Amino acid sequence: MLKRLWQLGQQQRWRTYLQVLGQWLSELLVLTILVTLTLRYTNHQWSQFWVTLLVVQVVLVLLYQGLLASRLSDRWAHAASTELQTQFFDYYLAQTGPSQQQTMTVIHQDLGTIKRLSVLYDTIIPTTLQLILTGVMMVVAIIWYHPITVLIPLFGILAVGAGMGMLQGMGNKKNMAYIDSFNQMGERFLADFNGMKTLIMYNRQQRYAKDFATDSENFRQKTMGVLSYQLQTLTIMDFFLYGALGWFVMAQGQAIQQGTLTLPHAVLISTLVCLWLIDFRKFGYFIHIFISLLPKVSHLFQLLDQPLTVTTTTTGQALTPHKIQLSGTVGYEAPLLTDVDFTLTRGHLVGLAGTSGSGKSTLAKTLLQQLPLLRGTLTVDDQPLAAIAQLDWWQTIAYLGPDTVLFDDTIEHNLLLGVSHPDNWQARLADLGLCQFVLALPNQFQTQVGENGAQLSQGQRQQVAVARAILADKAVYLFDEITANIDVENADVILAAIQKLAQTKLMLLITHRLADIEQLPACYLIDQGHLTYGTPQQLAQQVPAFQALLDEQAALLKEVHG
Repeated sequence: MLKRLWQLGQQQRWRTYLQVLGQWLSELLVLTILVTLTLRYTNHQWSQFWVTLLVVQVVLVLLYQGLLASRLSDRWAHAASTELQTQFFDYYLAQTGPSQQQTMTVIHQDLGTIKRLSVLYDTIIPTTLQLILTGVMMVVAIIWYHPITVLIPLFGILAVGAGMGMLQGMGNKKNMAYIDSFNQMGERFLADFNGMKTLIMYNRQQRYAKDFATDSENFRQKTMGVLSYQLQTLTIMDFFLYGALGWFVMAQGQAIQQGTLTLPHAVLISTLVCLWLIDFRKFGYFIHIFISLLPKVSHLFQLLDQPLTVTTTTTGQALTPHKIQLSGTVGYEAPLLTDVDFTLTRGHLVGLAGTSGSGKSTLAKTLLQQLPLLRGTLTVDDQPLAAIAQLDWWQTIAYLGPDTVLFDDTIEHNLLLGVSHPDNWQARLADLGLCQFVLALPNQFQTQVGENGAQLSQGQRQQVAVARAILADKAVYLFDEITANIDVENADVILAAIQKLAQTKLMLLITHRLADIEQLPACYLIDQGHLTYGTPQQLAQQVPAFQALLDEQAALLKEVHG
């Protein structure tokens, strides 16, 4: 596993080597200054060698801090993290239909583990290399000037290792208990948050508040247990390291009194021992954090090593399909839609209607490659969709539902989220008639939207979300009830933009809004597990369920508008 971690981001590893050299020279500057001043004190004159060394070292340190430090820092950690995240997302996106539990694991464990692994690359490895460099100098200097004391710092290190080993078993248990309690509390919070209105409606919020309070107290106790363990390890480390340092300095003082060691030599080796033990303490603290990550890293690599059910090779490029055809049976474990004959063609806007629970979302998930086809064929330009890597397909298709997600940033930032080359994007939006309300705002496209677009109306948020999807310039668009629950004005703007976009794209519009259905050139209707195709007028004449759906919408509109 360590070899695998070492190989991540290896193209940036050389930067860390230069960074270690610069940091080590900066650290040794203290040694050079102390030895130079001590020689001046004892000999009553400056040592030409040490003064020259000091000047050269100062120049090198200033060059490093001024020109190189910012260019070298954290580059290996970033490259390794990016590479591991890419591998993990390749694995995760290859799974079909991730559950809420899997999503919790991704957010709170696996991605968090990848982020915390940076401690290996930006702290542990550099500190280890510095320990080796300083350690070699320390051992050579001690053996040369005062060999009998070489065992003292080594004894301190062995004592620290023994103490840490005794606590390791307890640390693993406390870390796993902490993770379990964190996940339990997070899952309850998400469940309660998503169902808050239901809890209030049935007057059960007090009961769930007590359960959440119990989980929170359990998490607090497990957190305190981890902190207590970390404090114990630091106490052991400090006791033995500082004890060894004090013992070593006393031995040097006694040697000076006996005349077996000069003051400059004592300052030299004592400073080296101090620097080495300080680095070792830093190493010990962060290696403890890294060791606590190892079970999670092992779990992560086990996931990445699992064979995928569909073996495809990603090209990293979006496709430009002309036709999508589905023929067969759609559903989860049991069939929901049978004898499906479904076709999308570039340049033709097609609708999909049906009652709630009829299978519209299931069909959408099948087209998104989130659900496998139970029986039959699903092809993209006569190529099986299952043979297309999911990453390639997701670069080709855009899905947008009724619930928008906007980031707490400017309107421009949200619009250009999927745009590689943002040229003439405002003219593109103007041509489609989208987001023109922005021009009336004081800061226009630099307006902050707030958390999840809280500063915009629901219809404006949906306009921004639709515009973002269009600017991403996908080949296939799947819009799912995007005009539901918004005002008529914004809904009409969005529908007009979709109609124009459909002239050059593959597009499916899932809707039950009467105004949308009436303007569709063709529509599929899901009724009693079967799919029927025709114009809205044809479906209204041939399928009573479709006419009933239109009548229901008309009645609702009449009731709302009087």
